[in-house]
Amino acid sequence: MTASTSYFNPFGWIPDDWRFPPEVELAGFYLTPIFFVIAAALLLGVVTAWVADRLSLSRFIWHPPLFLIALIFIYGFVLTLMFLPQ
Repeated sequence: MTASTSYFNPFGWIPDDWRFPPEVELAGFYLTPIFFVIAAALLLGVVTAWVADRLSLSRFIWHPPLFLIALIFIYGFVLTLMFLPQ
């Protein structure tokens, strides 16, 4: 980890080689790392909402689509803090 970049790593369990590079080349396209964070947050949010629905926990949720959007934002925020430089 260089002095110019800082990461949220409260317990020190995320190795530095797990960090995203400034850009990722995929099939000739250069993608920003936030693309992968958004995709992972979307996947985690959908899976969490599906599990909550299968366990009948969704009966306690006032507005399930709003809950899904909130989960996606929360997962995106946490993943951004953990895997992207600030």
